[in-house]
Amino acid sequence: MNKVFVAIDFPPEKGGIHDYAYGLISQIPAEETTVLTNKIKNVAESEQFDQKTDFEIIRKRIFWDSNKLLLILSQLILIIQLIHLKWRKKTDEIHFVNIFPVGIAGPLMKFFFGVKYFPYVHGLDVMGMVNSRLFPLLLFILKRSDKVISNSQYTKSKLVDLGISEQQIVIIPPGLNVSKLNGGSEFNEDIRDKYDLHGKKVMITVSRLVERKGHDVTLKAMSQVIERVPDLKYVICGDGPHKEQLERLVRQYGLDSVVVFTGRTTDHELHQLYECSDLFIMPSRDIKEKGDVEGFGIVFLEANYYRLPVIAGNSGGIPDAVKDEITGYLVDPMDEKEIANRIEELITDEGLARTMGNNGYEWVTNHCLWSHRGKLLKQLA
Repeated sequence: MNKVFVAIDFPPEKGGIHDYAYGLISQIPAEETTVLTNKIKNVAESEQFDQKTDFEIIRKRIFWDSNKLLLILSQLILIIQLIHLKWRKKTDEIHFVNIFPVGIAGPLMKFFFGVKYFPYVHGLDVMGMVNSRLFPLLLFILKRSDKVISNSQYTKSKLVDLGISEQQIVIIPPGLNVSKLNGGSEFNEDIRDKYDLHGKKVMITVSRLVERKGHDVTLKAMSQVIERVPDLKYVICGDGPHKEQLERLVRQYGLDSVVVFTGRTTDHELHQLYECSDLFIMPSRDIKEKGDVEGFGIVFLEANYYRLPVIAGNSGGIPDAVKDEITGYLVDPMDEKEIANRIEELITDEGLARTMGNNGYEWVTNHCLWSHRGKLLKQLA
């Protein structure tokens, strides 16, 4: 059963879909797998990455969005490459990890060559196109497919609302790459020195600094809880367009000595920060006017792997990642009082925090690794 995975987003570049694509593809026997992905600017980096993989990676200009003519040309290149692979490797299935515009090739390959195709939906990639003139074409791609792969129950429900048959949808959530999280070194105290974390209870968020992630509401909750938990420190990992706004809120709430912005971190430093943290928080919310929603929330699984209890916004696909009152708490992402109460509860009740953290570790290691997700993919055959 030879499979071609078409992925605009793929390592060595970084991102959620990039990690999803690589993690899932790595579970398929290499001799059955070909990845067709976009060329990137850093050719040396991509060549170095490709040499380390067991499966074949072909990099072509399959997505070019600078103008319409180049976009059309890139899709012709994609179709020609897929036809070539059909004859060279006897392709049985094409998996479109990014659905648009590359998914246009799916119905064509199915009609002319009888190849099964599977578009993957991550959330915003489809919901953000609902008002586009191209949305009917996107629906055509979805409805003609053999199965639609959804990253969460929430995304599946949205697809059903759009008219996709429930029986046509298969849920394959993101999985966890444990080797990436192990950090490659033992914990040392340098990270506490760097961010002044000695003797502190540490709460951490790891994400891009964008509106959806709920840093603003967390800071407002912090302003309420800090008097009751004076030894609390809040570490914000990541960068993004909302950084200046969040820095203003820190000053406004008088949290300058409490909040730390690390910016982007290396995997090694992130490992160290997780190791010295007591609680993970990210009360993500839906930004409905933009169609911006948390499709799943892999960072909650990462935090659980480090035995941290989590506080998560009850929105989007997050309930697929967080077991409410078992691995952490699902909260109203706009209710700073509820968030403040949950922060105080998990910081002050060490027994409860330890139980939830241990539950989270068991949940992740028994159900949420890429090896578990790979079994779901193999069941498509």
